[in-house]
Amino acid sequence: MLKNSYESGNKLFTFIVISTIFSIILNWILSDYNQLVIYFVLVLLFGIIHGANDIYLIIRGKSKNKKISKTTFIYVIIVLLITLIFFSFPLLSLMFFVLFSCYHFGEQQWTILDENIDSGPLFFNYGLLIFSTLFYFHRNEVVEIVFMISSFNLIDDFFKWLLIISITLTLVSLFINFKKVKSQILNQVVLLLLLQIVFSQLSLFNSFALYFVIYHSIPSIFEQTSFLYGSSAFPFLKKYFITALPYWITALIGLLVFYLVFSQNFIFSLDIFFSFLAAITFPHVIVIYKMKKTTND
Repeated sequence: MLKNSYESGNKLFTFIVISTIFSIILNWILSDYNQLVIYFVLVLLFGIIHGANDIYLIIRGKSKNKKISKTTFIYVIIVLLITLIFFSFPLLSLMFFVLFSCYHFGEQQWTILDENIDSGPLFFNYGLLIFSTLFYFHRNEVVEIVFMISSFNLIDDFFKWLLIISITLTLVSLFINFKKVKSQILNQVVLLLLLQIVFSQLSLFNSFALYFVIYHSIPSIFEQTSFLYGSSAFPFLKKYFITALPYWITALIGLLVFYLVFSQNFIFSLDIFFSFLAAITFPHVIVIYKMKKTTND
């Protein structure tokens, strides 16, 4: 099992490297608009689908039918409740989304090559490093977005200190966990260097979308498929997508309704958008955390 995990991880590592290099080349060839369309479609496809099977991950190994309906109902209620809580607090919603995503993204990246790695501080600090480098390269856009959402004006030094702190915390975490992670440090350095090129060359949205899809969502889909069906071979990946299809379609319809209703008021849309992100991030992070715990036990 461990050997299969490493083989799968190495294939994903190769895929991520090749896809990133290809994306950098595309940035030199395609216009910003064409890239935006491509990344938006990728987020709608892989980004949403990678969280669409949360219900099946929760009930794995249990009786289905009524269990699915009950779990789906509870899951939706939780999302709606969190959305309502954060609806009036967009800045808090944004912070909530970033902090939870730090752990979630770091956890996914450090378990691509070795699913047995388990270090919460390392996961969080590395995820914070990803966000801080992304924000640093696009600090003017981030300042504008945060101000548009909350009327809070971030100072330029905030991004410098956030980057310094995240680098320091990540290095400390790596030192503490060196024996556990030494076999993949070189791979992670390669991925991090590639990300620096991406973040410095692509726009804020395209940079985040590339990371979210290539580095996070697709590896997560393979891992979830193995957890649900015991293998990530093509027939099981196909089964995964078929299972996720109803939830994916429902999410797309929801996004379409959101756009039609709120597209005339961009600021209001951003408020709801980040509240929605925070709402769906919280239960998804918990589900994936439990999945990984179950896999390691």
